Amino acid sequence: MTLIKIIYASTSGNTELVCEFIADILQKENFSVQLFRSELCDVQVFDDSKFFILATSTWEHGEVNPYFTNLLNSMMQYDFSNKFAGFIGLGDVRYEPVFFTRGIDEIEKVFTANSGTKLCETLRINGEPHDQLEELVIPWVKIFKNQILQNEK
Repeated sequence: MTLIKIIYASTSGNTELVCEFIADILQKENFSVQLFRSELCDVQVFDDSKFFILATSTWEHGEVNPYFTNLLNSMMQYDFSNKFAGFIGLGDVRYEPVFFTRGIDEIEKVFTANSGTKLCETLRINGEPHDQLEELVIPWVKIFKNQILQNEK
């Protein structure tokens, strides 16, 4: 069974909600899924799996959620060769449209700069995710899942 680790930073619970929703879908599709709060793990979380979802909200003026900062700093020294990830960013265009979901862009940049492979377009959620789970998240998970199946070998 393919293991997918979902690593996320969530303060208001919105990112956590999205990640738990995705975990449920993937488990029903016979994937093994583990959820990790970014502030409670270190870079070794990447050692024993090939597939990941990385998720964060955006803070201040385009910053990564502070709960992800320590892990992100460690990721800068990690070799992500033969590692594959999908990325999820939550934000609100009402506050800083130019910095909308910029936090996940920073995480993606570190992952791909260190030889990691991005599996699909970044899922970007504007505002409260509750009403967008069916419309945005389910189609994204289907694409992500298909990319995993193509890269399992």
